[in-house]
Amino acid sequence: MPEVDLDETAKGILMATLASPKTPGELSRIFGLSGSIVVDYLELLEHLGLVRVVLSYFGRDGRIVRYYEADLPIDTSDLAPGAAAHS
Repeated sequence: MPEVDLDETAKGILMATLASPKTPGELSRIFGLSGSIVVDYLELLEHLGLVRVVLSYFGRDGRIVRYYEADLPIDTSDLAPGAAAHS
């Protein structure tokens, strides 16, 4: 599997979705980012095969609500904040 170089925000979002499925709105509040930036990160992570939608439904306002969950076929120990870089 090819190595992927993610920035700290992408790693944080990935780790948050590993703990439990989250919506973009929840991730936006957790990380203090705009919803559109969070969606951009989720789309990137989904494209890389690192997260997937596990639940979607129409909310009361008619918008689609999606829950994302990490889908990691790899060792995540090096994704933890402050982990030592590999030589």
